[in-house]
Amino acid sequence: MKGVLFPKGRVVRKTVTAGTTTPALEITTQALYSLNTSHKTFSGSVKATGPPLKSEDTKPPCVAIVVDDTGDSASYMASWLKIDAPLTFSVFPWPPLSGQLADTLYADGYEIMMHVPTDNMPPHSNAGPGQLSTGMSRAKVFQTLDADVANVPHIVGFNNHEGGRGCDQLDLMTYEVEWAKSKGLFVVDSASSAHDRVTQACLALGLPKRLNKVFIDHQNDPAYIRSAMNQLASLARKNGTAIGICHWFRPNTPTVVGEMITALRGQGIHLAFVKDISD
Repeated sequence: MKGVLFPKGRVVRKTVTAGTTTPALEITTQALYSLNTSHKTFSGSVKATGPPLKSEDTKPPCVAIVVDDTGDSASYMASWLKIDAPLTFSVFPWPPLSGQLADTLYADGYEIMMHVPTDNMPPHSNAGPGQLSTGMSRAKVFQTLDADVANVPHIVGFNNHEGGRGCDQLDLMTYEVEWAKSKGLFVVDSASSAHDRVTQACLALGLPKRLNKVFIDHQNDPAYIRSAMNQLASLARKNGTAIGICHWFRPNTPTVVGEMITALRGQGIHLAFVKDISD
């Protein structure tokens, strides 16, 4: 990964080793800002300045793509950085590399969300450390999210990771959305289950509806991914906008999504950051 994460700018190097499954990661930073991996404070406001963002166009038909499950490995970073499009990366709050990967993506012009672990149906109820769980009080939800966000720099919004059970609980999602609103953040409804209450909570608290319409790489097959991207484009043509979710760690996803973005742009489909569109 040497020289890949930041191809230009003043060089400052920091080597990080995360367990035995992720190789040592050499981070090269720009003079735009200093690398800080502690990330222990969050003011609740979105930065007004920083590295320039990828170019976007919100005119219909427009799609926005969220890349979920970012943070547990740097293996696919080089492939994602090849995509010159306004992608939004949703970053876990708990893996050792999350903060540094978020720094790298932010510096290259992408936007960052937090991917909040949320409890699922048994026997897979544990979605990861920093989880929101059914039955949590409002105070505990706020406390948990405050701790989570301290580990993910540059965020402008968030969505839920897994959460088939937690996302179905209106009180839990209301507390979550209330916290987001207090911090000036948007929320994407990942459509984690057929009965999730994320959008309901958003609308009740005055936040726009941002609903995932297509899981782009539900199958790790190039033909499936191409078909899903075409489906996303069709929804955008029909409705004006469409949001899709893919995943950081699936081997075919960055290459095929990048190819399809080029193809869809050629067909008149516009790309925007998810924060700048709604349903």
